[in-house]
Amino acid sequence: MSKTLLIVLGIALLWLAAWVVAGFFMREAGLEKLAVSDHLSSPATLLEPGADVRLEGTIVEAPMAATPFSGKPCLAAVTYISAFKDYRDSRNKPATESSHVATLRVGPPNIEIAVGDKRIELPLERWSPEYDAPQYMPALPPSLGVTEEQIAIAKGRLVNGFTGFSVSEGTIDAGTRVFVAGRLEDGDGPLRLEADRVLDRVELYRGTQKDLVNEMRGSGGGLSTAGWILGAGVGPLPLAVIGLVLLVMRRKRSTAGPF
Repeated sequence: MSKTLLIVLGIALLWLAAWVVAGFFMREAGLEKLAVSDHLSSPATLLEPGADVRLEGTIVEAPMAATPFSGKPCLAAVTYISAFKDYRDSRNKPATESSHVATLRVGPPNIEIAVGDKRIELPLERWSPEYDAPQYMPALPPSLGVTEEQIAIAKGRLVNGFTGFSVSEGTIDAGTRVFVAGRLEDGDGPLRLEADRVLDRVELYRGTQKDLVNEMRGSGGGLSTAGWILGAGVGPLPLAVIGLVLLVMRRKRSTAGPF
């Protein structure tokens, strides 16, 4: 076997290993989403202290607030601020490094959710919303109230330098139909939500249980299939091509004869 062929085979094996590993992790991510979707699909509607809950409800009216950045009126909002740096990695591909600056929350201390004739509460500090697309800027507006110390700490964590800031907002309005997954605190007092045992957070989804489960099963199934294709299809492709070329070359030598 020639030295050139050995080098080509080595490259093909590295290609195979890289795509098999990538496919494995992608498939694992897909299977994890499918497992979470199975967890979320099972109903749990018993409203008592210490109980797991997976149910639908409606956000209850409360005094209006406004998001710190855009000023959008809402019942409650979370604003996530980070510093970032755009750079090129070791393979000369675009990459972004980010560092948390501050998280701002406005709204009532507890977001109330009506479930039939009962109420459950989600403490504002436990709410992790789905954020809108981030806004990028070279400097933060003073209205956000972020201190120079917070900015300096965030910049200090950036290894590759500093490009600018990004600001993302997540909001919720009264009257919104939601699906909730979590656990009710033990003890007396209001029925208050804490993190779901599987998700490690409180899920507050704008929509129905069926919508969220279908969404997660669709993305999980797609990731799982894509991972299998990458590992079992794309990965071995160079080796298959090399094998085909060697087979053709061998047949040509065998049919060429002695002359």
